[in-house]
Amino acid sequence: MTIHCNSVHPGKFNSIKIFFSVGLACVGALFVGLCGSAQSQTQEAIIEGQVCSADRSPLAGAIVELKKGNKTTVTEAITDGAGHFVLKAGKGESYQLRARKEGYEPRVISVGPLGEETKQIDFFLSPGRAKGGTGFEFTDPPEFTVAGVTDWSNVGLHGSDSNVKTSEVLAKETAKLKANDAGDGAGAAGAGAAHRLAGDEKEKSGDPVRAEREYAEAVKLEPSEENYFVWGRELLLHRAGKAAVEVLSKGAKFYPASERMKEALGAAYYADGQYLEAAQQVCLASDLKPRDPEPYLILGRMEQAANEILPCSEEKLKRFATEQPRDQQANFFYGLVIWKKARKTQNEVELVSATEYLKRAASMEPAPGEIYVQLGMVYNAQGKKEAALAEFCKAVVASPDLSTAHYQLSLAYRRGGQIAKADQEMKKYERLKRLEEAELEKERKGMRQFVTVFKQAAPN
Repeated sequence: MTIHCNSVHPGKFNSIKIFFSVGLACVGALFVGLCGSAQSQTQEAIIEGQVCSADRSPLAGAIVELKKGNKTTVTEAITDGAGHFVLKAGKGESYQLRARKEGYEPRVISVGPLGEETKQIDFFLSPGRAKGGTGFEFTDPPEFTVAGVTDWSNVGLHGSDSNVKTSEVLAKETAKLKANDAGDGAGAAGAGAAHRLAGDEKEKSGDPVRAEREYAEAVKLEPSEENYFVWGRELLLHRAGKAAVEVLSKGAKFYPASERMKEALGAAYYADGQYLEAAQQVCLASDLKPRDPEPYLILGRMEQAANEILPCSEEKLKRFATEQPRDQQANFFYGLVIWKKARKTQNEVELVSATEYLKRAASMEPAPGEIYVQLGMVYNAQGKKEAALAEFCKAVVASPDLSTAHYQLSLAYRRGGQIAKADQEMKKYERLKRLEEAELEKERKGMRQFVTVFKQAAPN
């Protein structure tokens, strides 16, 4: 019998082939599984945050739901003792995030498309309807009624003409503020959305009284951050400062993380002549997002109109200038505050410091004329008449239509004995001032001012 050492029995050969094929299949399946697992991990996005009450106390046991498309719940989480939650979602997808807890009004926020970074979303829930109720009960109605509109007048206005102009600027600037992403439910489609949109249409069509009523109804049905802000904004734009304070104060109480609510409340206090309270609210807004320039710019405008330094503004504007040294307005407004302080104390060190900040602001081109004017005034206080004259000349070149620049230049020429040039600049100032007043008068004639009636306090 011949034995072939390399021969293999056919049955055994088939078994080896089957075993080898199965082995490859298993390895392949394992590889695909690992790849699929790794791929699914890279496609995940994380949403985490905290659910708190309106006073910032954490809410344990709140339910946070992640909804998509047809509003079906994708996943949900229950907050821990610190009110914290974590959810996994699909990268590149958009969702509705809903937080709810018995005894509180639910809040809904749109999130996405989600990126690779962890998304931080915080909710602040306000006390809600009683169990079994059909809707939010507006148990705290406003203490005022908008009875109609009238043409603009200065009756009931507070402070100097400079304060009034600043108030009008602040009202316009705060009206443009966008919602932040702090779990405030801004823009979410809810029961009040239809009334808010109807209010927008009434305002556009020139019927601000009915617009205000629509905004009030929106808050009654759905007291969201967006609805409170829009109602307060409407009152502020139509010079109902006291009423705006009432509405925005409630909004700020329910939404303590809303930066724009505090900024708008500051503008409302300013319109009502409560300048210290106005500054305090804007300072609080700056603490929410210290890198956001908007609150500092509002605070700076208030400082420009104020004779004395407003409380907390020096500290906050110093932070603005320190943390953002390349920002022109940061250097300008902090330099202005130091100058106001130095002018009162006659402290030479502070005068030098104010000069340095204003010079830094002026070096960042293009510099507006108001920066050169302020720097010229500091030089003038130091007795540096030639340096002051040079800055006022720069001011009229940078901003030819700035009346104060021509006024200061006229005074500087007069101090230097250049009477003809002083008279020429004074004439330019007077012409520009007339144009400014005419433009302001035209703008005010187009403004409809609310007539508000406040409830009488009940007798004790």
